[in-house]
Amino acid sequence: MRIFPLALVGAALVISSSVAGLAQQGGSPPVGSPQVRTPPSQAQPRRSAPITLSGRYLAGRVAEQDHDYDNGADQLDQALTQFPNDTELQYGAFRLRLYAGRVDAAAKLAPEVLAARPGDGFANLVMAAQQIKRGDYRAAEQQIGRIGAENQLGPLRDYVLAWLKAGEKDFAGARASLAKLKPATGERAEAPALIIAAEIDEMAGDRAAAETKYRRAAELDPTGLRTMLSAADGLRRLGRTDDARSLLKTYGEKFSDSVVMDGLLSPNAPAPKPPTAASGIADILFDIGGILSADPRNQRTDLALIFEELAVDLKPDADFAWLMIAGLYEQFGDVPKAVAALAKISPNSPLAWQARLRTAALDAQENRLDQAITRLRALVAEKPDRIDAALTLADLLRSKERYAQALEAYDIAISRLPKQPDERYWPVYFGRGMVLERLKQWPRAEADMKHALELSPEQPFVLNYLGYSWIDQGIHLEEGMKMLTRATELRPDDGAISDSVGWAYYRLGQFDTAVEWLERAIEQKGDDATVVEHLGDVYWHVGRHREARFQWERALNQKPDKDRVPIIKDKLANGLSAANDKPTVYEQANTDKKQGG
Repeated sequence: MRIFPLALVGAALVISSSVAGLAQQGGSPPVGSPQVRTPPSQAQPRRSAPITLSGRYLAGRVAEQDHDYDNGADQLDQALTQFPNDTELQYGAFRLRLYAGRVDAAAKLAPEVLAARPGDGFANLVMAAQQIKRGDYRAAEQQIGRIGAENQLGPLRDYVLAWLKAGEKDFAGARASLAKLKPATGERAEAPALIIAAEIDEMAGDRAAAETKYRRAAELDPTGLRTMLSAADGLRRLGRTDDARSLLKTYGEKFSDSVVMDGLLSPNAPAPKPPTAASGIADILFDIGGILSADPRNQRTDLALIFEELAVDLKPDADFAWLMIAGLYEQFGDVPKAVAALAKISPNSPLAWQARLRTAALDAQENRLDQAITRLRALVAEKPDRIDAALTLADLLRSKERYAQALEAYDIAISRLPKQPDERYWPVYFGRGMVLERLKQWPRAEADMKHALELSPEQPFVLNYLGYSWIDQGIHLEEGMKMLTRATELRPDDGAISDSVGWAYYRLGQFDTAVEWLERAIEQKGDDATVVEHLGDVYWHVGRHREARFQWERALNQKPDKDRVPIIKDKLANGLSAANDKPTVYEQANTDKKQGG
């Protein structure tokens, strides 16, 4: 995988600084932005007055803040028709066109932007990208050189220049640019640089040198999907098809839960495209976008979108970039754009299966539940040796409270597990255990919870669920409390776990201690009906009846489980009693199994 050193984060953030500076919070135009210029005719009363310039500008800004980039670009484009020479409008429209993926349209405004901001990083990159697509690498090199000192590209400049030199067929110059970058020899971090050097050697016709570097990169980074795909593609182009297939097959078997290599291993797999300057630079831009998206210091993850859009503009079949774009749009809440990006991923790509799973999940998110279920059931049937589609279907059905159907899907997923499942499969048993608990099949649920803990003993969610369930039923009190104590140590700020500890003390009759924990839980998870109801219960026991009823009223307004509604209403009407204070997990505790207090 071509993941560049974190030093590029600084370079990416700096080149983005001019864009970030203009994305101010609030709704008013910045100093120097277009002012309200209402023609006299607009001052006269009319049935439907046209939107003013400032109205369009503000609408575009609001759309940008909401990540509705298409609408924002449309608004500023319409504003530009009124005042085409306004430099602030030009720059705002340029930026929003980039966010919306309208790179060619943004390029039309880039000369005007550069007239006002000659060193602007993105405007120069957009112009360079257009020149690269035309094959004018010398002009692109000159364009990169115009990026101002305040937008210093750092290592990005040398990688880009290496590819531009290769595009010009100045391979000595390309290798000289790469020589300035010295990743640690013999370490995984060297693999991306080796892939780039190998592709440039291949372009130069030095097949032996290219093959050596491809093989070395695969040795150094055996877990990197992008490294492995690039190395395999290179070996296939060099006539080493069997070796390439072996790399892909080995990787696919080792990481079968995340990738599907069938499309690349089939006899009809498409031939890999030869390396080009455009594809190489696209990969660099993808990496910069990925670093920006992942870096916790960067508060503007939307800037990553610009780099990814530039990447797919240079390399339309950049599946990894399309997957990243889909993830960003999903993060921004724009599901249709996320689905559209996933649809761009090639059906032969190792990412295609993941994209299809993600599309089904997004269907469910958009309330297209039946369509999502249909997609997932088709995937379950298509590959009977995989568990991911069955598990995704099961988790979806559980989240929609279709517990009986979810149980069927979990059963399918578990039937496909290896005979000796390892730690990574604990969520499958945990998920089925939760469903069985909701279906009142507690003995089976308990067995699955225990199995999940056998696979991963330090999982706070399982410790919490099982410990809570035991104590709520009045069984295994000592062991359950130990589990909850450990869960709080692992996740001290988790409101659900704090609630479980408080409820445990409640069941043990230690009401003052329960109040402390449940008030803490409310601070951490005050929008959860169960937590609020529990606080009301303990308030009643310590004589704070008015506060108890207040909390029960709150619980009713927070969408509790349907079976809790009549119980909470009874508490409001009659107070707490033995009739409405039963265990919530398994209504009739098995008294002969009770242990402890």
